[in-house]
Amino acid sequence: MKYSDDKSYPTSGDEGSDGEVLNRHTKESNSWAFWSKGTTRSKPTKEGKVAVTGTESASNPTYTNHPPAFPQNSDSELETDLDHSVSVKTRSSKIRTNLVLPTTEECYPMYSRKHALKIVLSYLKGFMWAQPERGPKHGENMLYPHLLRVKPRPIKKAVVIGIHGFFPTKVIQSLLGPPTGTSIKFADEGAAAVQRWADTNNFDVSVEKIALEGEGMILDRVENLYSLLENWADVIRDADVILFASHSQGTPVAVHIVSKLFEDGHAATSQKIGLLGMAGVSLGPFAGLDQKYIMRAYSSIESKSLRELFEFQDLDSKQSKLYTESLKKLVTNNVKITFIGSLNDQLVPLYSATCMHASHPNIYRGVYVDGRDVAPEFIADTVGLALKMCNMGSTDHGLIRELSGSLAGTFRGGGHSKIYFEPRVYDLAVSNTLETTNPVRGIRLIVNKDFRVPKNDNNPFNLPWCMRSMLYEANSHPRLMSSLNEIQRQYDLWKPDNKILKDLKYRLSPIQRSKL
Repeated sequence: MKYSDDKSYPTSGDEGSDGEVLNRHTKESNSWAFWSKGTTRSKPTKEGKVAVTGTESASNPTYTNHPPAFPQNSDSELETDLDHSVSVKTRSSKIRTNLVLPTTEECYPMYSRKHALKIVLSYLKGFMWAQPERGPKHGENMLYPHLLRVKPRPIKKAVVIGIHGFFPTKVIQSLLGPPTGTSIKFADEGAAAVQRWADTNNFDVSVEKIALEGEGMILDRVENLYSLLENWADVIRDADVILFASHSQGTPVAVHIVSKLFEDGHAATSQKIGLLGMAGVSLGPFAGLDQKYIMRAYSSIESKSLRELFEFQDLDSKQSKLYTESLKKLVTNNVKITFIGSLNDQLVPLYSATCMHASHPNIYRGVYVDGRDVAPEFIADTVGLALKMCNMGSTDHGLIRELSGSLAGTFRGGGHSKIYFEPRVYDLAVSNTLETTNPVRGIRLIVNKDFRVPKNDNNPFNLPWCMRSMLYEANSHPRLMSSLNEIQRQYDLWKPDNKILKDLKYRLSPIQRSKL
């Protein structure tokens, strides 16, 4: 989103100093924060306070009846634009209900007295005797004890903070989806999810929203957006619940900002803090995507931001190391991170969106399945099972990594953008934040240093081996038996209609030879 020099920012209508402050905003200073109240989803919020870098409002937010450069398209128009990008083949197929898998109910049992006793004994043991940081023992299938679900408890104040991702040029927008929606969309949707949760549980809650917008390199965005966010430090400190909703490149930006909030004492472990990463680039975009012709249409400035995303493919890169350190700080402070990827994303592979190289009880993984997508139900449920095992403290045995290449959507599919229109994506993040326990003490973030981003020359025999290993372990979990039987039934019914899917079914054939 660019700001033209000849356009001024709308304010509350006054022609005084406040309006002049905002009007002096230029293209070189294109970050802003917009604060508002309310949870209206049908019509985006337009009244509130705005802070813009490069103006006096940067440290003294100004009242406005319209946020800066507010998207001209309504939500319905945006969704229509995305619908137009769906292929004819998809339109002719049966449209199913959108899915967000798996649910917390499927992954975590309810908290009970038995679990309470175990937790108390664990804390006493850690208090009386120094315990080394916990990690997986040799031969253990479980990486760590999973979380538990708890009954909802009342909350009074919540703040939802939206952070957008990478904005493409107009040349690319018709292929990758429109860059509208942005941070205000995420803040509105997240606030609506918090309100739905409160209404369901008969709680009265006051919800405030802060949208953070601004392009650039990741660390530059962190610095600019954090300085603006500090204008509402008191709002953050006073909140019972803090929820960040981010997308694409905005996910590492959000992780770094939350880390800084803890460093500066604006956030505390006594608060319920959640972070939703939608199609986040934890491990970069698809390998080789930077060599595609379509990517060369980006401007030189955008190319720097785009190239930076590919640094996440290397776990030894500066960006990856900084990201890992911030993730460690978040999980140590019991921030509930919800990574959700889109099954048919054309830019970010599922293993990247779900941060498959890092494991901790406070990291939850999910997948959004578009109802218009032609992906077989077998694939959706198999991915759901793999993520369920990860959330239960086990491992997918590399299945998501090997499957991701075959799941890539077309550039006209809109999978990278559709995810943030689905309310259940936000509902899952709220549920994970407000209805789960904290993990036992001493569990560190586990980072798989051997994780390698799949290249075009990836060994095709890895997938059947991963599938067999995952099925073998899943078979030892009684709670997963119904899921195993269902995916076997769906595999038998699956009739692939193209070469890629036919090859995929052949490589997943170990499911037929597995004793379920």
